[in-house]
Amino acid sequence: MQKGIRLNDGHVTYLGLLAKKDGTRRGCLSKKSSDNTKWHTKWFALLQNMLFYFESDSSSRPSGLYLLEGCVCDRAPSPKPSLSAKECLEKQYYFTVSFNHDNQKALELRTEDVKDCDEWVAAITHASYRNLATEHEALMQKYLHLLQIVETEKTVAKQLRQQIEDGEIEIERLKSEIQSNPTAAPNDDDLEIKKIKKVQSFLRGWMCRRKWKTIIQDYIRSPHAESMRKRNQVVFSMLEAEAEYVQQLHILVNNFLRPLRMAASSKKPPITHDDVSSIFLNSETIMFLHQIFYQGLKARIASWPTLVLADLFDILLPMLNIYQEFVRNHQYSLQILAHCKQNRDFDKLLKQYEAKPDCEERTLETFLTYPMFQIPRYILTLHELLAHTPHEHVERNSLEYAKSKLEELSRIMHDEVSETENIRKNLAIERMIVEGCEILLDTSQTFVRQGSLIQVPMTEKGKIPRGRLGSLSLKKEGERQCFLFSKHLIICTRGSGGKLHLTKNGVVSLIDCTLIEEPEGTDDESKSEKGGQDMEHLDFKIVVEPKDSQSFTIILVASSRQEKSAWTSDISQCIDNIRCNGLMMNAFEENSKVTVPQMIKSDASLYCDDVDIRFSKMMNSCKVLQIRYASVERLLERLTDLRFLSIDFLNTFLHSYRVFTNADVVLDKLITIYKKPISAIPARSLELFFASSQNNKLLYGEPPKSPRASRKFSSPPPLTIAKTSSPNRRRKLSLNIPIITGGKALDLAALSCSSNGYAGMYSSMSPFSKTTLDINKLYVSSTLPSKIPDERNGDKEFVIRRAATNRVLNVLRHWVSKHSQDFESNTELKLKVISFLEEVIHDPELLTQERKAAANIIRTLTQEDPGDNQITLEEVIQQAEGGKAEPFENHSALEIAEQLTLLDHLVFKVIPYEEFFGQGWMKNDKNEKTPYIMKTTKHFNDISNLIATEILRWEDVNMRVAVIEKWVAVADICRCLHNYNAVLEITSSLNRSSIFRLKKTWLKVSKQTKAVIDKLQKLVSSEGRFKNLREALKNCDPPCVPYLGMYLTDLAFIEEGTPNYTEDNLVNFSKMRMISHIIREIRQFQQTSYKIEYQPKATLYLLDQSSVLDEESLYEASLRIEPKMPT
Repeated sequence: MQKGIRLNDGHVTYLGLLAKKDGTRRGCLSKKSSDNTKWHTKWFALLQNMLFYFESDSSSRPSGLYLLEGCVCDRAPSPKPSLSAKECLEKQYYFTVSFNHDNQKALELRTEDVKDCDEWVAAITHASYRNLATEHEALMQKYLHLLQIVETEKTVAKQLRQQIEDGEIEIERLKSEIQSNPTAAPNDDDLEIKKIKKVQSFLRGWMCRRKWKTIIQDYIRSPHAESMRKRNQVVFSMLEAEAEYVQQLHILVNNFLRPLRMAASSKKPPITHDDVSSIFLNSETIMFLHQIFYQGLKARIASWPTLVLADLFDILLPMLNIYQEFVRNHQYSLQILAHCKQNRDFDKLLKQYEAKPDCEERTLETFLTYPMFQIPRYILTLHELLAHTPHEHVERNSLEYAKSKLEELSRIMHDEVSETENIRKNLAIERMIVEGCEILLDTSQTFVRQGSLIQVPMTEKGKIPRGRLGSLSLKKEGERQCFLFSKHLIICTRGSGGKLHLTKNGVVSLIDCTLIEEPEGTDDESKSEKGGQDMEHLDFKIVVEPKDSQSFTIILVASSRQEKSAWTSDISQCIDNIRCNGLMMNAFEENSKVTVPQMIKSDASLYCDDVDIRFSKMMNSCKVLQIRYASVERLLERLTDLRFLSIDFLNTFLHSYRVFTNADVVLDKLITIYKKPISAIPARSLELFFASSQNNKLLYGEPPKSPRASRKFSSPPPLTIAKTSSPNRRRKLSLNIPIITGGKALDLAALSCSSNGYAGMYSSMSPFSKTTLDINKLYVSSTLPSKIPDERNGDKEFVIRRAATNRVLNVLRHWVSKHSQDFESNTELKLKVISFLEEVIHDPELLTQERKAAANIIRTLTQEDPGDNQITLEEVIQQAEGGKAEPFENHSALEIAEQLTLLDHLVFKVIPYEEFFGQGWMKNDKNEKTPYIMKTTKHFNDISNLIATEILRWEDVNMRVAVIEKWVAVADICRCLHNYNAVLEITSSLNRSSIFRLKKTWLKVSKQTKAVIDKLQKLVSSEGRFKNLREALKNCDPPCVPYLGMYLTDLAFIEEGTPNYTEDNLVNFSKMRMISHIIREIRQFQQTSYKIEYQPKATLYLLDQSSVLDEESLYEASLRIEPKMPT
């Protein structure tokens, strides 16, 4: 205990026991005695700022107490030891506690562990409250300083008050002096001076106002003001779009989610709660999030013109993980929805919900897709905002950060939209069919194409009534809406209201089909039947031979050679893909006891991500994962992989390869595969393929005489060669055979090695499909001899060589038939292909059908396409030059509508699909990069200006009303002709400010005409991403002219959200797939031409721009005929 301190002994004892029990630091230390001669071991305990020490850890009363407040604790050097004690002192560590009290001796302590020493020093230092004392001292100094300042301020204030009082006294003195002096009479000089001052004041005010007006006008015309106006306009548009989006989410939640939750809780639930949660994951949360965002946006608009939005996006960004969960679940939700629709009660209930007025005939899948497009919309909005936001703006950095985060999420969304687009398309078609179509609820069905074809009935003898092909009655009676999928062909008729009805045998399984491109006909028929010349060579036949019913034949007629080529090419590719899978499976089972799925599973490059390839979770029609990102080399490798070929991959590759490579590289790869076919299959798969089997029974000979003696196959077995031949061009079972004209189909199993070249045609059952086929249906006629030398059969590489040859010819056939412009614009490439095919033809090992396929490709390249005999745009423009146009009143509404439709389609059909890549129409050099798209835009604007000029040409209000009603009639006829581009041309012209402001004119327009205008404007409205126009396009049969701006908007969404290459320089093939799907829809409408007779007079009126006014002149004319009302 320290001397001079009086303490309560009981209290100290209690605190000592408390420190011993709960102290912050406890342990044995050596304490130096008061005479500095000896060290005594004590047991110390630290409690707050008190340090107790005991004789031992078992003592109940403390021996002493130190108050540590304000002390200083530091490490002390070890004392210099004597020689005898050196070894012992080396293990001791010292520290001292110095007190700030007078005459208080420092406490010297030691311990045997350096860590223990440091911890005691730290604990005592903390308990000394030294830092608090230092802070207290600093605060006291500041307090004293502030007191001095306050005193100084009081002194200054006192001095100022004194000065004010002195000033007031002086003012009072001066006032008294003025009042004491008599007022002097104003003289004439003072009046003149006042007048001068008044004039000067007026001039100064006038000059200031003039200068200020100049400054304001200069600012209004300045780029900064223009940028701010555009920025504000972007924000106002964003508010409207956000309101529409919140309304869509509200309909999704209130019209679908909540009613289905209630239905799931009923006694007989049509759907389970788990399925409801899977379909609508996070939908309600997303709605609440955007309601908050929308309210915040409205509050910012209320404080206009100060528009600061970055903090709103800061609120939105942390919630993006909710969107990510919705995006990742999107594909699964559509699959669950398709599964639930198989329940009739659920399907009936869902149709009731979709029939509500709020839904506006939109389906549940449409509402589930809206959130997928909202993030790209935000990206475009931010892109426009940043374009009109100065670099020094306070929120530019925040907007750029928000845009980068949204782009990261958008990349994921684009992939999901692409992968689920096929499911949505199938469900949309299934809803259009009145009878329903269960095969479309299979999510593995891949949509390929749709269009309008004419179905020709068969005569009793089974021949084509070719004489009726050109008849008008057949075109009307036999018109069918056809949908091609990877496994089925669906044929429907169009009923009232756009609904579809399945025809008899309208669902055709492609695995049972044989395609005949050139149906046979006798010479007598061709000589005598002249009525069908215009339809000659436009028909093709599909022979269907189902295993459990009678065979039948479907004859379809296309509207042009180009359309026929597209249909036959796609149908053949689908048939080849189906049968290629079964063929390869049987070939591998027979040859190596390894199935194709096992072979694919053994090849990790087909499903495992690598440095040069990334896969999505969706599978293509060949049951192989789709490519998301890949290098050019891996894409070319997939194109030439002989084990499978997805038609979707082939179409996407041929549409987009110009973005990441060139035609010469693709052709060189095909030539390399032909010359070195063994490189087309990975080494691991080749080892499996060539693994010998003990029970290998392969055949290369005649089919068995009795089909009943053969075994059934769950998937198409290998083919054989028959001795007979047929002049028909057939596709039966082939390994992606491009063209078969009396040739044999490739038989991998038959071409594999066999000891004698002949064996029985037997194969094991394969689990590839539940469908079984009679083997007798699997033979294709050939003109080849029935025997092939044993040396060829013994060559193991012969199998791969034949498959490689067929793959190369197949790709070339699709390339030449669907992308002929590549060869028309590149003569060197064309000659190189012809030279290669001639080399292929002279190959002595080439099979007959391969040689004919190569010859047909050469013929397609060298012969000019006769076309569809429709007048071209160049011919129309040439005939219109120099002619004099008749006035508008001389033409009927029907004439103008038909010729406008013909012109619009001629302009639309010549746009090459290469212009849809890269957003060239938005670049500075757009006229050079996308000349045809710009011609389409110019044509749209010219027609719109022509309509406005025609209305404003008349001074008489009644004549203007008549012109408006006639143009509305033209627009309605164009709607019936499926020319939606012209509908938008006319309605946009009527909405121009120079026309819309004509109040006197619109008052006299009839109610019926206004109702038609409202209907047409609703049809082509941009609301909901042109949802009404998309629905109309989905339900209409070609020919059709869509509004090109709708597709350009879709392409802008894709281009803005994702780059062509990743950071690893991999091609974004998922993006190419999305663009390819849009291009395929555009080309579908380009291929089918209108059968409208060209009328030069009406066309000349539409093309005559000599009297058409520009925008400024139109508004001046509008003001002249109906001046502004005085306010």
